[in-house]
Order: sequence, then structure tokens, then C-alpha cells
Amino acid sequence: MDEGNSPLVKAEPGDDSDQQSDETESCIKDMLQEMQSKERGKRPQAATVPASIAPATAVPEQSTPQEHDENSFYNVHSDKPQSLKMCTGELDIVLEPKLAGPVYNAANLTLDRALLNRADMWHQVIVHHGNGCTRQKILEALFGSYSYCDFFPVAYRRHANADFFLLRMCSQVLLKMFEEGLQLKAGSMTLPISVRLGAARFHTGQIFPRQTITKAVQERCDNAAQYGDIAVLNLDSFAEHASLRELCVYLGNRAQFEVVCSAIAQAMDGNACISRLRLANNDISHMSLLAALKDTKLISLDLRGNRIKHPSSLRLLKDIPLVELYVEGNNLTDVPDYEKIIRSFFPNLLKLDSNLTQTVTTKAVRDDAEEEEEVEITSPGTVITEADLNPGAFQKYNITPHWHKVTVHHNGVCNKQDILDGLFHLLGKHAFYPCYYKTYSKQDEFLVQNCFEALLFLVKQKLKLPIPAYNTVLKLALAMNVAEASDTDVQPLRKLERFVNKRFKLGCLDLCSMQDELNECKVVDFCAKSPSTLAYMLEFAARKYGNSCLVLRLRNNGLRNCAALESLSKFYKLVSLDLRYNALSKISDLQGIPWNNITELFLDNNPLCGTMRSSVEYVRKVRQYFGMLQQLDGRTLLGNFTYCQNYLCTPEAYKFAESFVKHYFALFDSFQRGDLQELYHPKAQFSMTCDFDIERSGQQLDAQLDRQVSYAQHSRNLLQFKDSLDRAVSKLIVGNERIGYVLTSFPKTEFDFCSFRIDVPVFTPERVMITVHGRMHEDEVSALGQVSYIGFTRTWYLQPCGMGTNLFHDAIEYKIHNDMLHMYSMTVEGNDAFGGRNEATPVAENGMDTSMQCDDSDRENAMIVFKELTQLNRAWCKRCLEESSWNLKVALNIFLKLYESKRIPKIAFKDDIP
Repeated sequence: MDEGNSPLVKAEPGDDSDQQSDETESCIKDMLQEMQSKERGKRPQAATVPASIAPATAVPEQSTPQEHDENSFYNVHSDKPQSLKMCTGELDIVLEPKLAGPVYNAANLTLDRALLNRADMWHQVIVHHGNGCTRQKILEALFGSYSYCDFFPVAYRRHANADFFLLRMCSQVLLKMFEEGLQLKAGSMTLPISVRLGAARFHTGQIFPRQTITKAVQERCDNAAQYGDIAVLNLDSFAEHASLRELCVYLGNRAQFEVVCSAIAQAMDGNACISRLRLANNDISHMSLLAALKDTKLISLDLRGNRIKHPSSLRLLKDIPLVELYVEGNNLTDVPDYEKIIRSFFPNLLKLDSNLTQTVTTKAVRDDAEEEEEVEITSPGTVITEADLNPGAFQKYNITPHWHKVTVHHNGVCNKQDILDGLFHLLGKHAFYPCYYKTYSKQDEFLVQNCFEALLFLVKQKLKLPIPAYNTVLKLALAMNVAEASDTDVQPLRKLERFVNKRFKLGCLDLCSMQDELNECKVVDFCAKSPSTLAYMLEFAARKYGNSCLVLRLRNNGLRNCAALESLSKFYKLVSLDLRYNALSKISDLQGIPWNNITELFLDNNPLCGTMRSSVEYVRKVRQYFGMLQQLDGRTLLGNFTYCQNYLCTPEAYKFAESFVKHYFALFDSFQRGDLQELYHPKAQFSMTCDFDIERSGQQLDAQLDRQVSYAQHSRNLLQFKDSLDRAVSKLIVGNERIGYVLTSFPKTEFDFCSFRIDVPVFTPERVMITVHGRMHEDEVSALGQVSYIGFTRTWYLQPCGMGTNLFHDAIEYKIHNDMLHMYSMTVEGNDAFGGRNEATPVAENGMDTSMQCDDSDRENAMIVFKELTQLNRAWCKRCLEESSWNLKVALNIFLKLYESKRIPKIAFKDDIP
């Protein structure tokens, strides 16, 4: 470039440079030449350079101030021709503003599409930064905005007020720039953009981006030994290749990386020595393009220092027989169990980063199981924001078969299960199947397809997701049409159909405890209690097994209502329905059940049982929905009907309360009652009252009188101590050690668990209150053939005190802070209200979960074998087997883990106390 065409022209206040006089322009040129001469005069070392190397050093010294002086100002409106010299040897590109179109900016967005689409023209893009944004940040913003488009910036030039580059055959990027108002968001800054279409003509010999990238890859392949190893194609930091200095290379751009992958495959086909590939430090994020290397001899792949977000995206490379894989420095390493996920894709992998791994034996895929390919996002899609929440305009996505991306911004407050629970609760009646769920530290994202009604509902909810468990509302973001659907993508409905086929056997459709098995489904997240999910499963089952299904089991699925059971009328031979252990809280939750021929129904262990005032009312209301009913909860409907009235005011607290109550009273009835003090806080308080009429007790009941006195001596009825409050205070037992001493002083008892009425009026992460009403009898009285029940009401107040150790895993440890106990003598009417012991027992047995059902002989055999193998005492053997559902193999595995981690106390190996 000669001095007259130098871009070192100071910006002018005028609108066009041709308004400047020739004399003024000449003066400016003279001043610039004089400044450049003085600058060269300040560098005496240039005069002492040997003549043999003078040309090599002199050329950069002269060209740099003319073309790359970052302190110069660029005049956007100048009409002087400007020659851009290519430092990589290609033919110069001459900018000719007079022959180009107008300069477009935010005030002028009506472009010439015919000129835009011409392949023989270079278009100039000018980013105005006012020296407030670096080149690196501008390029990051550009490639971040257009990562899915053909984007090959050429001849990038930096100036004090604006940067510019050239584009050719990149019409999609230019159109998006105009659609966005010719503005670029770079972090918190918004930079204005100017575009000059047809700024220069393309001539043969000028830089051709795709060809230049291909040649650079081939050069690395041909000279592999110079870059480290003859067997390694080293493309580490590929953008720094010498031949790419006039091309802005960013392999996070899908189009650029596609060219690189194609060039790699071509280079490896021509070089049999290459078996390893290094792609570290290249900002790569699109994994599907590397699948083009599946037919090569690639055994080692280095992807360190890139932008791979989730390990599941590597599933697209499963056809490449990799032995070594390096992924350090990617965000995927933040995903829990990422190594396990990656190894599942590459069964022959021997080395993952610095860790050696064993070969994973691949399991044979069943005939009814299909391998789904990972969906590769090929477009940023149309982002739906709060400003675009127009349900009417959203209707245009009703017929699209594409994949849509849902992003949940949680900032680390909620985990995946909390988010899914909130979504399924909000979208219960709408078909909604999250696929390819990915978890990150600040946000989660997943894909959905054919779920328009659910997405429309989210739009009407203003893209807000309530999470009741955390008392917070999360923001959602939708990106519509991010990928096209294909036959190899996951099909959620087909998975549900295979699940139903697997669960049907000999006339019985067993859909009990579905969630655990549904969680094993890859790629898709299902919710067993979602009405839409269950409705589809039953509709499919009715079509296929409607004439052969006799029994339908829906136990332990957390069902809140029966809206999904509309298809029961299509099960023409169905006679038995099991709805035990669900969350049906009132009789109206049975609405939705159509007319049917069901003669046997199980509803026990649902909260609605506790809302009935009598068994007559219970039967009468249930028969409104089941007119042919003959048996209810395992009992024939003849005469009086007794039902189990276990209930909880807070259904979500069922598992917590059930576990606590069972554990507490099991210890109380055992010889280890002293261990109860460990359940209390060191400053816990215990108080009790009793209304035993000790004074009127007969002399023949001296033994019973003594037992009642053992309770009464700790009673602190404030009405009796109203004249002596100090004495009442002295009866308050404080401290876990004192509480443990008092509890062990009570007579040996046996609690009637079938009589328990459990209530949880408070259940929050900070505190829990549990109240139990029930009855018990004393072992000493029972041994004499007498049964004398004592009624009680007990209330605990618990608070978390840190992390403790469960039998299998770490868990939040709760301590009792306050314990209030009231005991009273049972009347005949009171015993009848609880129900006879022999009558209540069958209900409990019928209500037992199938996972815990086991013949007594089988349990005893398992106990003997387990005790012989582990040398544990009988109490610990029973505990381990119960926690593992009496599965001997699972119990042994748990024992080994606990033993190796030294979590089993020595007392567990002591012989049982006779």
C-alpha cells in the first residue's frame, strides 16, 4: 500500500470526506509522512542491520504503521480506495468505497438483498468501539452470536475508534446482523455496527477461507514430525497457525469446525501413520462433526481446554474405537459421574485423561430396545423471552416437528429432581417428556418435542416455575426449533409402550412402584404420577390387553387423583384394582374413574382413609365409584367393616414420619432402649403427664399399681402443681442423658402399631413436628395372660443438627428438641375405637408393600445364612436384611461396604442377649 492510500486518517465531524479541500488533505498527508519519518528516526538499530537480512526486517517496519497501527483512526465515510495487503501471501483486496453500496447502520436497515447474495463481492463489517473494547472481546461476541452460521471473517483490521473485517458468501450472518438492528452485545456493552455491501470485488488468487483452513490442516499432517510425533495430527491452538493470520479462526463456530473435520478425515486417509489427533484449546463445542472420523484409524483423541458442556454429547463419537481420550479443562468435568458416563460410550477405552480404566463389558441390547442418537443442536433457534410472551403469536410452533430447548435458571438453588418435580406438578395434565437433560452449576437444560400444549402453558405462566419445596420461583427460557427431528432420536412414547409390555404377565398389569424403573430409562425423564404419562400407558394397555387384563396394580406411585384412569372402561374383563400407598387425600380424588366391573378394590394406606368418620360412610362413598364392589381392602363387604385410619396432614412427610416413628418405638420396645438418648439433643426437654387413678386402685392390683407409679412419679400436670410451680419445674427433664435414664426406667412395653394415628402439622426444612396417638400394653401383664392397654399421645419437635450417616449413605441428621408424652387408661369404648388387635392385623398385612413381602420361612433362612456369613448379631442381621428388602445379595454388598468403611460398631458383632 502506498502512503496516499493509508487508512491512518483522523475521523472528521463532516458527513463525507469529499467535502474536504485538496489542500487540507495534502497537508494531512505531509504531516503523517513527517510523523512516520520521525518515528523511524528514533530507531537507530534499523541502520545497523546487516544488508543480507535488511529486506526481511524492513518490510514489516514499513507496512505495520500503514495497515495495523491500532492507534490510528478509521474514517468510515472516506471514499478513497484502500488496498489491504495479505501477510500470508494471497492477492491484495482493494476496498473501493465509491463503487460500493451505501453505509448501513441502525438508522438505515433497508438492504439490497441482490448485492448481499453476490458471490463475487466482499462485504465490509465495521464495529465501532471507541477504544472501549478489545479485539478479543469483539471476536468472542461475534462468534458467540453466530456460532451456527457460516462465518469466516477475513482481513481483520484494528483501529482506535473502530475495527473492520470482510465477509464473502456469509449472507446468513449479515441478515442476522440486520435483524438485530446492526448492534453487537459484548458483555455489558452494546456496540454499533456499520455494513458496506460490495466494498471490494473478489478476484482469483485472493484468500479463500475454506481452502485456506484445509491447506493448514494438510500442512500439519504432512509435517507431523515437526509438531511433535509422526503419528499425531497436532491441531492444538489451531487458530495460531501461521497461514491463518488473515483469517479469524474459531472452531466453536459450526461451519469452521465442519471444514476442519472434513480436512482431518481427508488428511488421515492419505497418511496411514496418523492414528492420534490433538484438538486441544480450540473452543470446540459441536461434537457431532467429529463423527466424520468414524472410518479412520483414530485411537487417541485430545479435546482438552475446549467448551464441551456435557459428557453426553460425546455419545455421538461412540462409533470411533477410541483407546485414549483427554477431556480435562472442559465444563463437562463439573458434571457428577462424568467419567462413568464417558466410559459407557467407549467400551474399549483404556485411558481417560490421566486415569487408567478397565475395559467395560458391553451388554447385549435387547431386541425391543433401540439405540437413540444424541440430538445435536444445529441452530440457536428462536429465543422466547419475557417480551415475546404472546400466546397468540406462539401458535405458529404448533405444527413444527423440531426439537425445542428449555433452559431453567436456578443459580444452584435446586437440583434436577426438584426442577422435574416442579415441572410435572405444574404440567400434570399436559404431555411433557424432557429429553437429553443436562445439569450445570447455574442452569439446567433439556429438549422437548411434540409438547406444544405444555410449552404454551409455560408461556401463559410467563415462563416462571414455582418450586414449593424451596419457596422460590425459577425463570425459564425457550429456544424454539434448535434441531430437526430424525428417526434415530429418542421416542418417549415408544419407551412407555415397551414398559407396559414388560409389566403385563398372565392377565395382570403390574404398574406398582414404576418410578424406580422409569428412572433407568436413558435420555428421557418420566414421572410415574404425571396424569398424562399414566393416561397414555393405560390407553395403550387398553388397546392391547383390554380383553385379557384381569388385575391392574397401581400401588406406590404417588397418585394424587384418578384423572388418568378414564380408560378403565376399556378394560372389559378387569375385576381387581390396587391403589394402595398413593396420595389420594379425599374421596373426590376418585373422580375420573368411569363405570366399571371391578369387584375388588384396595385403597388402604391412602390419606383419604383418615377422613372417614365411620366404616359405613367409607364403604358407601367408595361404592359411588365402584358399583359392583364386593371386596374392599381385602375384606368382604358383609356387616361391619373396620378400616385402617393411618393418615398424615402433610402427605409429603409420610416417609420421614413413618421411618422416625418406626425406628423410635422399635428401640423403645427392644432391649436397646438406652440408645434412645442418642436421638435427643443434649439440651432437649422431656415432659409427661398421666391421669391414672392410683388412689382408687384395688389391692389385688399391686403389681399394676407399681407400674403406674413408675409413670406417675414423672408426671408434671400443671393443674395439680398450681400452688407449687417450683415443683412443676423440677419435674421437667432436661438433657439427653437424663431423658435416656427416665425412659429406661419405664416398664417393658409393646406398642400396637396398627392403632397409631400419625399427624405432621409442621414439616419444613428447619423444623418438624410429629404427633402420634395410639395404645400399648406391658409385657409383664401379657405374660400372665392379661391384656391391659394404655393409651398415649406423644408429640416430638425435631430440628436438623448437621450431616449424619444413614445405613447406606450420608443424610441430614435430626435431633429431638422437645418431647411431650401423655398417658391414660383405656376404656372399653376406647379399645373398640382403635379396633381389636386381631381385626387390625390383616389390614396391616394387606397394606404391606410387595417389596417387603416374604414368607416367614424364607426370611428365617435368609437370617441364618446372613448371620453365618457376617457374624453379626441377630438384631443387626435383621436391620440389614429389612433395609435391603430381604434381598440376601444386596444385604451382603451393603455389609461389605459398611465394614470396609468401618461404620459398623463393635457391639454389632457381640452375641445376642438371651
